[in-house]
Parts: sequence; structure tokens; C-alpha cells
Amino acid sequence: MGPRALSVLALSGLLGAGSLALFLRPTSAPAATRAALPAPTARAVTVAVPPPMATPESRFNALPALSVENQTSRETQQLKLYDVSGRVDEAAATRLDALLCDARDPKHHQTGRIDRRTLQLIYKAAYHFGSYEVEVVSAYRKPGRHREGPHGTGAAVDFRLRNVTAALLASFLRDQPRTGVGVYTHPKTQYVHLDVREHSFHWLDASPPRRRWREKSIGARDLVVRDGSFTPALDLPEGLATTP
Repeated sequence: MGPRALSVLALSGLLGAGSLALFLRPTSAPAATRAALPAPTARAVTVAVPPPMATPESRFNALPALSVENQTSRETQQLKLYDVSGRVDEAAATRLDALLCDARDPKHHQTGRIDRRTLQLIYKAAYHFGSYEVEVVSAYRKPGRHREGPHGTGAAVDFRLRNVTAALLASFLRDQPRTGVGVYTHPKTQYVHLDVREHSFHWLDASPPRRRWREKSIGARDLVVRDGSFTPALDLPEGLATTP
């Protein structure tokens, strides 16, 4: 009998058979037993993926082009104003400069630079009302015998939106800070004058075509406060004003 067997017998005498069996129990199942155990069941995990958010680029790119007509030259173009980053597309604005020229002399059109902020407010109004046809009565007018006021500097545009009354259009534009807004109410005019300026001034004009009567001021009491709140982001189309 070897030394290991003698040690086991001695230990059996000290602990008892039951205790010895517990002491000698293997600490892990034999390989055959382990192989017979069922494998753990894999659980399918569903991860909710949020839909992609619209980027500023996609939102500006989704803005439709406007159909802009110079009612003197009868020329019309389909144009967007913003690039995908939300900046005024200077190439498109330059095309608008040419389109909104002084065409009173059919043989010699005079082109000026239309104020970019004036263009932005026209587009903002069109998107607000969902009216994508702009009828321009007068934009740039080359100064000559008459100084032409803000039209002579390209700051002013007289226009209509298809299927939007002049009164409704003027009311919306009067809410924009640092603007000059005149609504022409004669049955043969029915258009809105818009210009950009440091201090707002709003008026009514019932003059018939090619006549000028005295304007009636309709300024609101909060114009100074409203003008003081101006930021360039306010000129962007609604819903995009917080976009950098």
C-alpha cells in the first residue's frame, strides 16, 4: 500500500466516511457532464434607433424656388435665394439684380444692386404665406429727374404675392423690424412697398397709378423697441431663424 493510500485511510478515520466523500468531491463537473449541459440561450436585443434629424443644410435645400416676374419687362425667372448653408447665394442674388432692373426704357435696361435684406424679406413673406409667385411692380429705378428715394439705391421693391391681399402682406411685413412698408390701396394698384431702413416707418397710400397723394402714417407704438430687437437671423424664413 502506497503512502497516498495510507494518508487517505488515516484521514477517513479522523473525518468519517461521509466527510471524506465530501472532501474528495471534484470541484467541477467532468468533461462529459459539462458537454451534456444545455447551452445558454441567446437573447435578441432590440435597440431603438432614432430617425435622422433634419440638418440645416437639408432644410435650406428644401426651400422651393420662387417664380419672380418683373411686370415691366415681363421677364420671369425661377430662383432660390439661399445656398445649402443658409447664406444668401450671391450668384442667385445677382440674377435677381438683373431681373429686377429699371426697364422703363425698353431699349436700355438699367441694373442696380437690390439690397440683400430686401430680397430676404420678400422670400420670407412668400414662404410664410406659401405663395411662390412674386409679381414685382417696381424695384431698382435709376435716379434722374427724380431721386427715386429708396428705389434709387436698390433698397426698395414694390410687389405682390399671388393670392395674398396687399393688406395681409403689408401686415406681415410691418412685423419685421427696421422696415419701410407702404400699402397702396387704390383698386388699380393694390401692391406693397417694402424697403429696409434703420428706423421703421409704415403708411397707407390711396393714390391712383402715376399719382401721389399724401401718405397716412400707421406706425405702431412699439416700433422703437421692435427695431432695437433686430438681429440678422430674424430675416431668415420662419422655422430657420435659430439656424447658425
